[in-house]
Amino acid sequence: MLCLSALCLFVLSLPVTADEAPVQLVRQGLPHDALYDITFVGTQGIAVGNHGATLVSEDGGLSWQALQSLADTAMLAVAANPQRVVVVGQQGTIFTGDNAASLSQVESPSAERLMSVAVNAEGLTVAVGGFGTVLVSEDAGATWSQTILDWEELQPEGLEAHLYDVAITADGEILVCGEFAMILSSSDRGETWQVRHRGDASLFAMHLDEQGLGFAVGQEGTILRTTDLGKSWQPVESNSVANLLDVWHSAQGEVVTIGIRALLRSSDKGTNWTPISDAAINRSWYAALAPGIVNSSFENGTIHAERVYAAGQGGNVVTITK
Repeated sequence: MLCLSALCLFVLSLPVTADEAPVQLVRQGLPHDALYDITFVGTQGIAVGNHGATLVSEDGGLSWQALQSLADTAMLAVAANPQRVVVVGQQGTIFTGDNAASLSQVESPSAERLMSVAVNAEGLTVAVGGFGTVLVSEDAGATWSQTILDWEELQPEGLEAHLYDVAITADGEILVCGEFAMILSSSDRGETWQVRHRGDASLFAMHLDEQGLGFAVGQEGTILRTTDLGKSWQPVESNSVANLLDVWHSAQGEVVTIGIRALLRSSDKGTNWTPISDAAINRSWYAALAPGIVNSSFENGTIHAERVYAAGQGGNVVTITK
């Protein structure tokens, strides 16, 4: 699989050697720092966190530089496409810009905590948060409107579920997850919603690919899997009771989920899971996962290695090696 040519080659940079640490520290912050989200567009990475912290990487995550803080409040989520960056956080705060260095605050229709944001290639942008908050933008985050969900119809008790994550498929389907193992989808840009899953445990994160495979993770080791782009979800045994805060999977069938003192790995598209133990994991929490592309140039071509990073407690960024 690994050969050099004039063509670019993508390689997933996961297990290397048996005695290598499961995670390697890339960036260390201060004890009271925290990073809540991380994202990449190719080699460019952005991480956000407590007290408006914003970090950028231009080399696929190998090194990080701190920008001026955006605000005094926590920035909880970041999303980006090649043309736009959107950051959201506490008190309904929203920042947008052409890149991380040009972020400026825009008017938000909500004062609720915004816990996740997604933007697709066409500029459809959705932010979700506390008490069922759903905000939609058609212009990559420049202007926003609030969508009011009918919780009497969506949830048996009529409670407004906190929504923790959002994803947008290539064709504009919106999926959100949150409390009560709730997964909702909308095919009309948030006008109407369908219930795709309900249960007990909160779901904190999900990740789907264009082929239909996806995962949602949450409280007490909860892992759900979909093979039809989120239309239906099935529970998967994780053999863990940890609170899982994010999940990511590769085209090669490698799946990673991380959370509070926990890291689980699967090499068979999420059928079987192995807990990974290490001091850097057992003593910390990590809130977000994302892959960055690290370029290595040679005489006959370039290797693009896909490295998986996690961000979390202490403002730390680590790369997962096995």
